[in-house]
Amino acid sequence: MTRQEIELKVREILTRKLAVDPARLAGSTRLAEDLGVDSFAVVELLFEIEEAFHLTIPDSEIEHVRSVDDIVGYLQHWMKSA
Repeated sequence: MTRQEIELKVREILTRKLAVDPARLAGSTRLAEDLGVDSFAVVELLFEIEEAFHLTIPDSEIEHVRSVDDIVGYLQHWMKSA
């Protein structure tokens, strides 16, 4: 899966889960600051991403996920090492 495919899938999840306009989503879009996602919603969102990509994101990594690019980069790294 290419970075673009990963990003598209992540954007689809964010759009559906957060009911946000896809036009508001850029790579630099920050979950908390730009989209108003609280820590509980981040955990729910990452659970959804885990299911979609069939992986488990360790709790220690969750604190590093702050933007769309962070999510995509993590998934891309995970897919290369899997």
